Amino acid sequence: MNRKSLLCFGLAAMMLVSNIHPASAISAGTKFKVQYTHNKKTYTKKALNARYNNTIIKTNMPGFLDGSTSMYSAYWIFGRCKSLGTSYKYTSKTKKITIKKGSKTVVMTLDSKKATLNGKSFTLPAAPRKVRYVAKKKNYIMVPGQTVAGKLGISYTWNNRLLSGVMKVSSSSSSSSNSSSPSTPTTGQVVAPKTKITAGSSNYSVRIKKPSGLSSAAVTSEDDYWNKRLILNINGNYKTHFSSSSNRNIKDSLSYSVSYTGGKTKIYLTTSSIKGFSITQDSSYIYVKYAAPKTMFSRVIVVDAGHGGSDSGAVGNGLYEKNMTLSIVLKMKYYFDRNSNYKVYYTRLSDWYPGIKERYTFSNNIHPDRFVSVHINSFKKKSANGTETLYNPKGKNSSSPYSISCKNFASSVHKKVLAATKFTDRKLTQRIPGSGAGVGVLSYSNTAATLGEVGFITNSSDAAFMKNNYTKIGKAFYDGILASF
Repeated sequence: MNRKSLLCFGLAAMMLVSNIHPASAISAGTKFKVQYTHNKKTYTKKALNARYNNTIIKTNMPGFLDGSTSMYSAYWIFGRCKSLGTSYKYTSKTKKITIKKGSKTVVMTLDSKKATLNGKSFTLPAAPRKVRYVAKKKNYIMVPGQTVAGKLGISYTWNNRLLSGVMKVSSSSSSSSNSSSPSTPTTGQVVAPKTKITAGSSNYSVRIKKPSGLSSAAVTSEDDYWNKRLILNINGNYKTHFSSSSNRNIKDSLSYSVSYTGGKTKIYLTTSSIKGFSITQDSSYIYVKYAAPKTMFSRVIVVDAGHGGSDSGAVGNGLYEKNMTLSIVLKMKYYFDRNSNYKVYYTRLSDWYPGIKERYTFSNNIHPDRFVSVHINSFKKKSANGTETLYNPKGKNSSSPYSISCKNFASSVHKKVLAATKFTDRKLTQRIPGSGAGVGVLSYSNTAATLGEVGFITNSSDAAFMKNNYTKIGKAFYDGILASF
């Protein structure tokens, strides 16, 4: 999927959650005129809309591209689409745009790329703008769709042929492998990986009393590790019950809070650092045990999708590296989600940019058995092609009982990816820190680490294959990691 496609589908997909808007939207692809109020310039734009299954979602203001960033009406999407569970507020005096969903709050300023998520700064790909829809003679505040969607943890897909976002809601409306943001890397009910330590009546950090008649099926969990917390989602309004201190017993230090939104009671268990969690239930209690990830889980992996957000990475043949690496990682996640032997942490699962230091620090704080970063190569000569895998020969081995050197880990991944692509074998490449060829995520990783350069985005043949085979490539990385154990 090219950059425009990926950036377009953020807010468009969110529009799919509700089709109650009474106003008509022009068809996707139709040209219309807008005037930016900050510079008084008028532009002709191509409309973007959204579909729920085969039904177009209607709004008063269509979406459009600002450069390569999709822009959507903050009011019509975040303020009017109640099924989204979001709220929108604009303060004209300060030009602040505030959008909330559950515990997440995104604050933006009109005409500025600087924004915050729960107080943490990040950069938008395009500034929010007040835009006049010329034909209707009305102004609308437009925000970057993809980024805002990702920050709020809303899932989405994109249909490039229809210029529309398309959402298919699963039985758990928040469950999707592509829903995540830095604040919510995974949502919904997740298959728990096999743990070394299991919560129970005689071994727990937190014990929470259940209200009478609450079934175990009504309780799901969400490991919100970027926010260092576990979220328990309970169907129904039990806020009063779970807020009562008499209904919980906390043995280990953490912050406990409760909210009710969108038909669910949410219990937030926030810790001082990233933890691994085990959750079990009986008819009377929910038991939660937490500790360092490597204490809780037998096999721990960190997966990094290269680039993201404002950093597009390599560009070629109508493709952007950041979109390709994310697509591959999401396919890897599909397989890992179905294998309970591994606990996997992802540096990003949506279009945002964690800094290089943020990535390796995140991994080192988890102390995983493996770290793998997915990238796409490029070169000024379009004839350059092939699969290459990088490693740091001075890098650390992973810890026992799954000890392996960086070179051997790189070799394991390289063999599987090369077999999937059938590209030219560019073999393993050393990247030595301090040599001018070092790679930050490899130089500073505290475990066996490798970086896979799948193929060349600047080579038309490599690019075409990668674009059409994300599942095959994602499965190859998955197989390579498993083979290393």
